[in-house]
Amino acid sequence: MQSLVLLTVSAISGLALALLLMRLAPRLGLIDHPGGRKEHAASTPLVGGITIAFACAVGLAQLPFAAAWPMALAMAIIMVVGIADDIHEVAPLPKFMVQAAACLVMIYFADVRLHTVGDLVGLRSIGLWIFVVPLSVFAVIGVINAINMVDGIDGNTGGIALVAFAAFAFVARESGMWAQYKVLISLTGATAGFVLLNARWPWNTRARTFLGDAGSMLIGFLLGWFAIDLSASNGAPTDGLKTFPPICALWVLVIPLCDCVSLMLRRRKAGRSMFVADRQHLHHYLLNRGLGVGQASAVTAGLSVVAALIGIGGWKLGVPEWMMFAGFVVLFGGYHRFMSHAFKTMPQFSVTPESTSVLGGVSGRPKA
Repeated sequence: MQSLVLLTVSAISGLALALLLMRLAPRLGLIDHPGGRKEHAASTPLVGGITIAFACAVGLAQLPFAAAWPMALAMAIIMVVGIADDIHEVAPLPKFMVQAAACLVMIYFADVRLHTVGDLVGLRSIGLWIFVVPLSVFAVIGVINAINMVDGIDGNTGGIALVAFAAFAFVARESGMWAQYKVLISLTGATAGFVLLNARWPWNTRARTFLGDAGSMLIGFLLGWFAIDLSASNGAPTDGLKTFPPICALWVLVIPLCDCVSLMLRRRKAGRSMFVADRQHLHHYLLNRGLGVGQASAVTAGLSVVAALIGIGGWKLGVPEWMMFAGFVVLFGGYHRFMSHAFKTMPQFSVTPESTSVLGGVSGRPKA
């Protein structure tokens, strides 16, 4: 009952705050206007990230100050540069440095770090030795940018994040990690409220608000944080319960990670910059196949549900970590091969006057 109350309060408060900020967004300069490579149909408030941050603060307020302040500080760092980027675009290097700074707060003040990647070869757990800090930073920044890159059509990032937060909340509950569970329930509720305003519904023909870079960066950071925090690399079993292996956490995030890594490899093979935007994401493929924006987002959310169930199912059934890793490698290899072939034989999606109204990104800004 307490979980349901917290979930409901987070969803309603986040939704109410979003509606309020949508009215104030023009005064705050948090409006994304169409034009150039921004293909959404109308000027749209960039307040989704702020509402999710507020709801996360609701969850953190349930914890002792000593447990809550590191995440609050790291979130504040991410949000400051994200909002600045939404108002006046920030260069990639300063954004990267700020993301790294937030990761260092996570590592040194919350003691959330990746000590091992688990038993990926069936012999023993592989420790990270002196590379704990750099690889922890690399892992979280990787998730941030993977989430940022799928933020290309209405409802896409929101659906993926909703599934991941809910999956991690279940893992936290089953592992007896109640502090993490409270925050994750709040994030699940807030994301659900955001999706109501951002995704395509019969009553919502276009997104009424976007995440903004502040929102996509925040979601990516929090997903990276909890992927490490809930894993066996970070905690000890509670009351005999097994902690979540890192490879199973990877399965929860497999859709955006596969999309990001495959796309960067394809760009490099084609001799293009890995960080220059194009139209070869999974959601572009689905649009090319004739799906609408709402349908494409629903497919990616559905695939995320399947992947999360595989990760959680493997954990609960005690599937060896090396088998979960082998499955991940096979999945990525198949996905990369399929997408490489698909975009060689399929013409790029072209924007027409009729299609501009259905290609509004979650943040509105073209994503890499």
